[in-house]
Amino acid sequence: MTTKSAAPLISVVIPAYNAEKTLLETLTSVSKQSYDKLEILVVDDGSRDGTFDLAQDYGRSDRRVRVLRQENGGVARARNHGIREAHGLYIAPVDADDIWHPEKIELQLQAVRKLPDGHGVAYNWYAAIDENGVIFGHSRPVMHEGNIFEPLLRENFIGNGSTPLMPRAELLRCGGYDAGLRDNGAEGCEDLKLYLALAETLPFALVPDFLTGYRFTRGNMSSNAYRMLKSHALVMAPIIARYPGLMSDIRTAQFNTTHWYFNKALADRDYVQVKKLAPMMAKYPAKLIIHGMRQSWRQVKRHGIQIAKRLLKKPSPRPRTRFAGATIPQAGTAFSDRFMPAGQAASPMSSQVAGHE
Repeated sequence: MTTKSAAPLISVVIPAYNAEKTLLETLTSVSKQSYDKLEILVVDDGSRDGTFDLAQDYGRSDRRVRVLRQENGGVARARNHGIREAHGLYIAPVDADDIWHPEKIELQLQAVRKLPDGHGVAYNWYAAIDENGVIFGHSRPVMHEGNIFEPLLRENFIGNGSTPLMPRAELLRCGGYDAGLRDNGAEGCEDLKLYLALAETLPFALVPDFLTGYRFTRGNMSSNAYRMLKSHALVMAPIIARYPGLMSDIRTAQFNTTHWYFNKALADRDYVQVKKLAPMMAKYPAKLIIHGMRQSWRQVKRHGIQIAKRLLKKPSPRPRTRFAGATIPQAGTAFSDRFMPAGQAASPMSSQVAGHE
């Protein structure tokens, strides 16, 4: 752990709206960070449930917690409120339904300090978790570092608002999160817009491990495909104007994002979303649509081969368990199991999941 004399204060900002079901787990994962020089700001965004009282009660047991309150204005305004009130050198946002590995902040701070003059942004990979904290997927473990602006345009590999460690002064210089997207009915890509603004001037450092538990629920913002795509288009429009040479890359990224949501809606049998997304798919050039169809066909083909092997009782190759020194999250296990002491029994949740496989 970093020595106390050299340890900067880090401000954790938690925007919370009607989050009483998940906020305690989030707060616990923040409080148990191995790096403990934190201030923890919970910004209640006009909740109508017990979110405010829960945060206040938690603050009585952890004096690093400070609870702020505002009228409902959306996640961007709530984060900006926390950033303005923060005293830390760095800001670490985390949504009120996501969770962290206990060493996340410590490892990120070590990574940032290796950058020139110790000035930049740190990020890590994430595990996708369900409502019960059980892993069902993970981010693609990219290795982008340094100038990541163009790779980030092509793919939002950071992928959520609960991962980066960012210098507060630079956030203020960029204007923070864009609350105007919500005002235009396009809430969703505030994170990406801010990361791109930071990436234009700052280097990024990677902590190559899955340190964020990013929760997907039926009602969360990233589940609304049409709104997310509208948000993405609004974020990219001024960048295309500034960097016309990157238009082709941006258009390809927009198509890949639309195609991903379209396939997900089909898989989930969400035909309302399919109906909204079909006209958006039709806008793209034929070569991109053909490319997307080929990708889908390859996925179907791989799935068919796997089924055939099972029917023929041919052994499947062992799944990869490590990448760049990190343990790859395994579907059906609890995120909390990733940081249990060796020899400790598995959590009740992971045991229940294993028993139903």
